[in-house]
Amino acid sequence: MRRLIVIFSLLFSIVSFGQDRGEFWFAAGVKREVAKNFIAGANTNVRINYYGSLQTLYQELSLKSEHLDWFRPSIEYRLITSYDKRGNYSNSNRVNINLDFRHKIDNLKLGARFRLQTNIGSAASGGGDLDPALRFKPYLAYDKKEWMITPEVSTEFFYTTANSATGDRFNRMRIGLTGNVDLPGPHELGITYYYGRKFNTGNPYQEHLLSLEYTFEWKKK
Repeated sequence: MRRLIVIFSLLFSIVSFGQDRGEFWFAAGVKREVAKNFIAGANTNVRINYYGSLQTLYQELSLKSEHLDWFRPSIEYRLITSYDKRGNYSNSNRVNINLDFRHKIDNLKLGARFRLQTNIGSAASGGGDLDPALRFKPYLAYDKKEWMITPEVSTEFFYTTANSATGDRFNRMRIGLTGNVDLPGPHELGITYYYGRKFNTGNPYQEHLLSLEYTFEWKKK
């Protein structure tokens, strides 16, 4: 694990150098079946820019239905703390409603996730990933039992619903390359590189993001 973190940090330094935006994302959480085919989860997410400054910290609670193989709806609540360049922070509350459709052909997994991302109460939009939006994410994974890592590729499109001069339009797209690592026991690890572009705004940019996500599956005896 130590070697993995060192390699991950070196890759982050390389891709973020000289780019418009670079961030390092860490997430750790736990999930458990709380009722038949209902999975509850809780996790903590930290986002740091390539200068080493804390950008975003949020706590998430989620509930997902796994009653159907082809359709996995879920709902997520997030308490988000956002930091500015001076270290000042503000809190906001978000709810995500996800509709995840999937289909499997042998080892090939095809899917598409629709997400409604909205506020609880009144919160100012900062132009970031967590602002109110409609999001569409098709993805493709190749899951072979003999492989330790399951590769996945995805493309996500953001339609902002923010009440602002640059609202109600497509303003972001993001491509992701993921390796889901099959760890021993009830452990899951995902490593993702994202390339994205922000457009249709007064401050367009490109971005390079690296994400490391760990999940512990708390199984019933």
